[in-house]
Amino acid sequence: MSEQVITSAQMNLLPEYQERYVKDLLSNLYRTEQQPTLDEEGNPVLDEEGNPVTQSVPGGIASRSPLLGQPQFDDDGNPIYRRDTSGNLILDARGQPIQDVIGGVPRPDIMPLTPAQQQAIQLGIQGIGAYAPLMEEAKGTYETGVGTLEGSLGRYDPRGQVVRDYQGNAIMDIDPTTGASVERRVGGYKDFYDPFVEQVIDTTEQDIQRQATQERARQAARAVGSGAFGGSRAEIAEQEIQRGADDRKARTGAQLRSAAFSGAQQQAAGAFENAQKRGQSGAQLFQGLGTAQAGLGQLAQGLGYKDVSNLMNVGGVEQQQMQAEYDVQRQSAIEQAYEPFTRFGTMANIFATATRGTPASSISLGAKPEQNVLGSTIAGAQGLGAYQQQYGGGSILGGLINR
Repeated sequence: MSEQVITSAQMNLLPEYQERYVKDLLSNLYRTEQQPTLDEEGNPVLDEEGNPVTQSVPGGIASRSPLLGQPQFDDDGNPIYRRDTSGNLILDARGQPIQDVIGGVPRPDIMPLTPAQQQAIQLGIQGIGAYAPLMEEAKGTYETGVGTLEGSLGRYDPRGQVVRDYQGNAIMDIDPTTGASVERRVGGYKDFYDPFVEQVIDTTEQDIQRQATQERARQAARAVGSGAFGGSRAEIAEQEIQRGADDRKARTGAQLRSAAFSGAQQQAAGAFENAQKRGQSGAQLFQGLGTAQAGLGQLAQGLGYKDVSNLMNVGGVEQQQMQAEYDVQRQSAIEQAYEPFTRFGTMANIFATATRGTPASSISLGAKPEQNVLGSTIAGAQGLGAYQQQYGGGSILGGLINR
C-alpha cells in the first residue's frame, strides 16, 4: 500500500473597496501608533546613533474607556471648576465644586439626605423622651390625688382628726391646762361648739332664780296673811321653791348644753363629710389632671413624630427628584460616550448586510497524492511481464534486473 499525503488550502479575498472599508473601520476602533519617547522634561529620547526612540502607543476610540474623562487643570496645575454664566461655582448635591472634565461619564452616586430629611432626623432625636418631663409632672399630680383620696377615707372622730406629718406620724402638742403631750387635732366638735351657750345658761339660771325669789316673796306674804310667818311650814315651802328652781336650772342647763353639743357634733360631722367629699373631688381632679398631663406628653411626642414624618416625606420627594435628574444626566452622558461605538456597530451591521451573498475572489491551492516511484515502476513492470508471458515476449523486469 502506498501512503498518500493530501494538502489543501483555500483563501477568500474581499473586493478591494470592502477590504479598505473594514481596515478603516477597525483602525478607528483600535490601532497602535509609533510616538517618540519623551524624557521627564518633555524632550525626545535619542538612541546611540542619534535617532529618536519610538514607542508603541494604542490609539483609536477603543484604546481608552469611554467612561473616563480628562480632568482640566490650569497652567499652574490647579483644578478648573465648572461655573455658570454669571461666573459662580456650580456645586454638586453635597455642596462641593465640580471639576471641569472633558468627556467621560459621571460616576454612579446616591443623592444625600436633603435639609428637610436632616432636620427630620434631628427633630426625631430631640423628640425622644420629650414626654418624660410631663410624665414626671403627671406622676406627681396623680400621687397628690392618691394622697388626697387616702386622706378623705378616714372615719369621723368627734374629738377632731389627728394632724400628721409627711411620714404619717401624729403631730404632738402640749395641753396648756395639764402640760401633757396630746395629739394635734382639727375639725372636732369643739370647733363648732357655740361659745355663747354658757352665757345663755347663766342668764336662764338667773331668770329661774329670780322667779324663785319672787315665788318665795309671794309665799311669805301669804304666810303673813294667814298668821303663819316664820313657822316651820314657811321654811319648808321656801326650800321646796328653791329646790324646784335648782332642778329647773339643772334641766335647762343640761338641755341647752346637750342641744349645743348635738348641734356642734352635727356641724362637725357635716363639715367632716363635706371635707371628705371635697377631698375625694379634689383627688379625682388631681388624678384627671395627672392623666391629662400624661396625655399631653404622649400627644406632644406624637405630634413631634408627625412633623418628623412630614419632613421626611417632603425631603424624600426632593431626594428622589434629585436622584432622577442625576440618573438622567448620567444616562445621557453614557449614551454620548458610547455613541461612536454605536455608530461603528451600525456601520459594521450595514457592511455585513451589504456583503451578504456577494461573491468574493478565491484562490484554491492543492497538491496531488504523492506517488511511490519505485513501487509503481515495479508494479508496472510486473504487469507488463505477465502480459508478455501470456501473449509472448520477454520479461521487462527480467531485462531490467539482468542489466
